[in-house]
Amino acid sequence: MVIQYGKSGAEKSAINLAKRAGFSVGTLSEIDFLLDETKEQYREEKSITYNQITLEIENLKRNIDTYEKTLEIQKSQIVEDIESEKEILREKIEDLQAIKFEIRHLLNYFFSTLKLRHSNKKLCYLETEPDVEMNKRLKRSLSALESLERRLNYLENNTDKEVESRLSNIVLQVNKLEGITDSNDYKGAVGELAVIQNLCELSDEYCLLNDVYIELSDYIKFDGSYLKSAQIDHLVIGPTGVYVIETKNWSQNYTESVFNDGKYTPYDQIKRGNYLVYRYLKNNNIAQPVESIIVVTGSRIPPCDNNRHTKVLSHNYVSRYISNRNQILSESTVNTLANKLRYMV
Repeated sequence: MVIQYGKSGAEKSAINLAKRAGFSVGTLSEIDFLLDETKEQYREEKSITYNQITLEIENLKRNIDTYEKTLEIQKSQIVEDIESEKEILREKIEDLQAIKFEIRHLLNYFFSTLKLRHSNKKLCYLETEPDVEMNKRLKRSLSALESLERRLNYLENNTDKEVESRLSNIVLQVNKLEGITDSNDYKGAVGELAVIQNLCELSDEYCLLNDVYIELSDYIKFDGSYLKSAQIDHLVIGPTGVYVIETKNWSQNYTESVFNDGKYTPYDQIKRGNYLVYRYLKNNNIAQPVESIIVVTGSRIPPCDNNRHTKVLSHNYVSRYISNRNQILSESTVNTLANKLRYMV
């Protein structure tokens, strides 16, 4: 098996993305496992929550029924109480009307007149507005009943919404994890890990370096601009040469559009990395040609290679392509190159 240094750069980015979202993971597969586990927890909790809400609806219906029966009893009692109060008021009014005006009892007569007016007013109210008085005396009970009815109506008509609300923490976790798995970092990591898995089929005569950062001591001019550093997905060193590899996990349609639109393509990116590796080796007195490979993992059929300096391959064939090339480097040269470049990981 190939000698390997470093991890997928995109995987490290996806892991950092997950950690910023509050998840403690160390590999891409742990993100997948956590998402599956959280979704399963959601499914289980959803079933339990539906049952809880169904039970709550049944309890509400029983409580409402009990409240309504209690209200009927209270109404009957209040009707009796009002009739009793009206009778008392009539008697009180009759007594107050019997009081005659006497100058020596002027103050008493004055207060009696006020009481008579108040009693007449209250009696008139009880006789003309019995329903208003009934609702006033039943205000607390009616309010409690209305609250139960509103709750019942909400739960019956918004069961799914209530389930989501009660499971909002789990839903939030699922959404965060799905956001990570939909990210470019995650998709890039899936592609890079597929390439790494294929490159691991190379023998131990080869060295695989992942997420390589090449930096020169000074800027160099290349294609009309100045370069000093580059990040490379994979660098393979072995008997058949040195290979700079860029991975693109793209859909078939997107891959074809990128390679055919004539604007920025992966060719531009890999040329930069290739040249920087070449110059780095040359600066260290190791004159060695460097080959470029673009590996497409999302497309079933890679686009045709219109650039003679770069090979475009499916990830399933990259190790076979490298190992089937003519051997041009000795074991000592491979070791020298590997020891020089592995510190860039």
